[in-house]
Amino acid sequence: MSRKRALPEGEGEALFAAALKDAKPLKGRVAVKHVAVEEIAPLERAVATPRPLARKSTAPLPELKPETRAHPDRATAEKMRRGAMAVEATLDLHGMTLARAEPALSAFLVQAQAQGKRLVLVVTGKGTKVDRDTGRIAEGAIRREFPHWLNAEKNRSRIVAFRAAHVRHGGGGAFYVLLKKLRPTS
Repeated sequence: MSRKRALPEGEGEALFAAALKDAKPLKGRVAVKHVAVEEIAPLERAVATPRPLARKSTAPLPELKPETRAHPDRATAEKMRRGAMAVEATLDLHGMTLARAEPALSAFLVQAQAQGKRLVLVVTGKGTKVDRDTGRIAEGAIRREFPHWLNAEKNRSRIVAFRAAHVRHGGGGAFYVLLKKLRPTS
């Protein structure tokens, strides 16, 4: 059995971009722009102090905090559930540290909302490590922290709803985030 070697910082993203260079969307699908961390506004990349890791849990994802909760209409919620809405941008957090992933998510949400995007896809990964004590698959750290990051004050005001993505968009390892429309300032 061969051992996997770790790639130097940034090389994984470059390999991924090179692999997707000639990719074309399937017939009837819209091309989705992958946003690299380097494309995110520099001011938004400030490293935040990560939250302490939450305990492992198989509980359902927490809902958005009710203080400012907005609900999508029924048709929109159903389209999200079926994976029938067009994903307008994607952020892949695979391989990032918690300290790098949280500010990348915040910056991505700011940028996507400013560009008028409504539905974005955030890939967190599922977490595939087997807990030696219990034999169960352990939830990934980014996936576990993701709902808490969305509920942070700086992100919460931008979001209408989020849910696990349809299997065609990554299933339990990815999430749809429905962004609020920006109101024009007059």
